[in-house]
Amino acid sequence: MTLTTAVLVIVSFFAGVFGSITGGTSLLTVPVMLIAGMTASAAVATNMLVVTSLSIGSVFGFQRAGIAPRRPTLGLVLVSVPGSVLGACLALRMNELALRTAIAVALVGMTIVLAFQPRMAARPRSPRRRGMGYAAMALWAIYGGMYSGGYATVLTLACVFFFGLSVLEAIAVTKVVNLVGSLAATLLFAAQGRVQWGVGLAMSATALVGGWLGAHLALRWGPQTVRRLLFVAVASFGAKASYDAGRRRTNAPPAALK
Repeated sequence: MTLTTAVLVIVSFFAGVFGSITGGTSLLTVPVMLIAGMTASAAVATNMLVVTSLSIGSVFGFQRAGIAPRRPTLGLVLVSVPGSVLGACLALRMNELALRTAIAVALVGMTIVLAFQPRMAARPRSPRRRGMGYAAMALWAIYGGMYSGGYATVLTLACVFFFGLSVLEAIAVTKVVNLVGSLAATLLFAAQGRVQWGVGLAMSATALVGGWLGAHLALRWGPQTVRRLLFVAVASFGAKASYDAGRRRTNAPPAALK
């Protein structure tokens, strides 16, 4: 194992622990892959394999607690698969600046939601709001299949806002949905020969363990601690995404801004 691979494996473990609780794994792993010398397409595709493994570990970690309600979980899984496949197909064609701007806006908006909704308790939601949630997350799944950075974080917050779940329930549902969606995208990337299997499998092994550990930590710490971590993560990811989008917009040629 080379030093570069060892660093990527260590990063994927800690990203798995933290990402299992708050999401945002790809906002850490993909940039590190790029620094290690991967092309953007290889980094995105290989990272999708890592996210799939992390989600497997998280699902097993949350499964014993039985806190993922079936009603929104099944519906969100069904709407996420087509979007994830479409996102993977568009991964090499979509304007990256537009994607980064979209995730920045979403995360900043969700930071505001968290700041002004301190309890985030489970509450009943109207059929209309639930329907809006399914539609919004079907579209959001396209982004999840393309890059995934911040996808799970926004999905967790959407489960609270649209479906009235508690924070822990929302995180558990997110892991199931993310598992199915990222698996679909990974299969498509693999069929196109984009996944770097050597480093990808090594990173996936530690991400799986990290995801399992993160799920157990979330259950042990309870909803208030998890909510604080979620707020810090969303605010941090939103600030980073806003900075990246602004920098790219500043450095982009005029034609790219149209």
